[in-house]
Amino acid sequence: MKRVLTMMEAIGEYLKTLLFDINFNRYISLQIIPLCYISVLILTAGGLLWLIVHGFMDNIWLGFFYLCLSPMLFLLWVSGCRMILELLTVIFRITVQLDEVAVMRESLGEVTALTRPLSRLFQRKPVRPVQSTRQDTPPPTNNRR
Repeated sequence: MKRVLTMMEAIGEYLKTLLFDINFNRYISLQIIPLCYISVLILTAGGLLWLIVHGFMDNIWLGFFYLCLSPMLFLLWVSGCRMILELLTVIFRITVQLDEVAVMRESLGEVTALTRPLSRLFQRKPVRPVQSTRQDTPPPTNNRR
């Protein structure tokens, strides 16, 4: 009984931190995608089974046709859904990593602000004076006439 209560408390904490996170600090999508894939598997198998049963109820040849066609349809449909769910997973993982990069950039900005006065002391100075730039030279003239 104590084990069930601790499990219920853990589920309550899970729901509180993910579902009722008003600030959207955590992504729930990455945790729902496997559930979506399992539901696609179950619903596809159930739908094809229903199609086969109704095919046999209408006509025995139609039932055999659906029976032969259903494995290929199952593989194609589940593979397509899997690819879409993997694409969504990659997109959400990229989003999480970009959030981490943004946090690192903010902390790097703080470090840069602290070290900027020291960087002026260690700048390299040119040995020779800078020669004239292109702006100082007159434009070329065309003396062919």
